[in-house]
Amino acid sequence: MTAAPEDDHPLHAGINAKLAEVAAALPTPPPWYEAWARLGPGATGGERLAVYRAVRDAGSVPEEAGFFLVAWVLDVLTDERAEAGLRETDERLEAVRQQYGLGEDDAAGSEGVPDEYREALRQPQGAWDALYAATLEEHGEHGMARLLREDGGEFDAKYEAGRQFFHGTGDDEEVEDEGWLSALREAVGGCVGADSPMGPLGLRYREEEGLWEVWLYPTPVELVGGRHDGEVVVPGFSLDLEQLRACFETVVALHWDALGLNCPGGPHVAVEGIFLGREVCLQVLAYPPKGEEPGLRLDAARRHRPGE
Repeated sequence: MTAAPEDDHPLHAGINAKLAEVAAALPTPPPWYEAWARLGPGATGGERLAVYRAVRDAGSVPEEAGFFLVAWVLDVLTDERAEAGLRETDERLEAVRQQYGLGEDDAAGSEGVPDEYREALRQPQGAWDALYAATLEEHGEHGMARLLREDGGEFDAKYEAGRQFFHGTGDDEEVEDEGWLSALREAVGGCVGADSPMGPLGLRYREEEGLWEVWLYPTPVELVGGRHDGEVVVPGFSLDLEQLRACFETVVALHWDALGLNCPGGPHVAVEGIFLGREVCLQVLAYPPKGEEPGLRLDAARRHRPGE
């Protein structure tokens, strides 16, 4: 067998390296091998799509990995249509920015931004999803299109699991803390339903006279590549309050501060109680603290997807 085909795109190179490992581990060349070996920098999206579908259909990689291969190529094909397809929403967003004197660095969670701006930020994502679903349909991926429309969170989860098969987790560092704090972060993470790809929850804490104050929050996401290269966004999420309550041995207070006007952390859910024998005052913040570094870098070829 030959080595993996050379490619000028870092994500293609990562995929090729993994597929080379997969092919080398098989007793005979898989049915997609020759077509894959011919891919290179000049390969068209259609050629890659045909090869990646063959990889998926042969069952040579896990289901999520095959899902990712096909979905990612169609991400790229959608991006080629995005300038025209999203022109109206992009123009609307720029008009709102000019109206209120805002810049590209102003996120939806920034202090003082108007609701009209938050809505204008959401519209391009919805328009992109519709364009992407249409591209999936046009290329015969009706099941993928249906999943995207009906359960975007599950679509994202399968995409991310497949991406990690080829590119790893993308997490550069793990927060060093006491074991029970890691357990608390894991427990709260299990209560989170992500509206878009998320990195690890950020964690800050302090202890005074036996009372632990803990802050957990979504870390920012940096977009890499495409028209949005370098943009930093905040992922949306939901929080299952009943499940969160059940994580504690005892709960003495549970409340939601919608505005967070008198709290440095802004809007948050607060829980006071006993967790693993410790007295804890937990705040799950809606937005990361100012200055927080990105917890995930995403391929921006389509809709905030993870890159390397």
